[in-house]
Formats: sequence, structure tokens, C-alpha cells
Amino acid sequence: MGLRSGTAVQAAEEAGPDAELYFQRCRWCHTTTFQRLLCPTCGSTDLNPELSEGEGVISVRRGVAAADADLWPVYMTEGFTVRCRVDGPLHAVRPGVRVKVSSGVGVTGRRPVVRLCEEVPLDGWI
Repeated sequence: MGLRSGTAVQAAEEAGPDAELYFQRCRWCHTTTFQRLLCPTCGSTDLNPELSEGEGVISVRRGVAAADADLWPVYMTEGFTVRCRVDGPLHAVRPGVRVKVSSGVGVTGRRPVVRLCEEVPLDGWI
């Protein structure tokens, strides 16, 4: 079965260990999004799957449920946000830290895994 517009969810799930992360871009207003059926800006269903560069920054998280305690929102360079598992020391995982989709881990289930791009000292100060 081939990819149709609005099916980037399949592409993300099929990414596997090569750590490819697919997102969607609306063909009408060019808004980027992740795993949606409709454009969040204009409501179009004409979404084109695209391959992400896989780089982003950890964002602030609010109202975290116990089941999602290990997930962090990551703002990707293409302009969409995705909740990811972060591979790295717990003291270094915080908002503002640059991350990249992990080449060794890939997508686990439906959540991408990212690794820290920079080492942060234990005390948090550089």
C-alpha cells in the first residue's frame, strides 16, 4: 500500500531503526505538523509527508501524566513539535537542550527517540 496524503503516521511507524522521522506539510498553507489527519491551521486534508532533518530543541513540558513521565516535547527545526523519549543522563534532559533523532535507537512504538547533542555537566553549569 503506497503513501497517500494524510498518512505520514504510517511513514513514521515504518521508519524503523534507520531513525528517519517523517512529518507532514500542508499543501495549501505549508504548515508543518506531526501525525495529524487535518492541517491545524487551515483544516485541509491535503498533507504531504516529508523527511525531517531530525534536529530540534527540548521544550517546556506541562501537566505530565505518570504514563508520559519519560516523554518530552521537542520543537523540530521544520517547525513542528513531537513528544519524544530522550536518550541521555537525566540531569541533562531539560528545556533548551539541542537533540537529534537517535540513529541507533530509531522509533520505539509510536514515539521517536532522540539523543542529546551536547554534554551538560552534572551541576548544570558550563
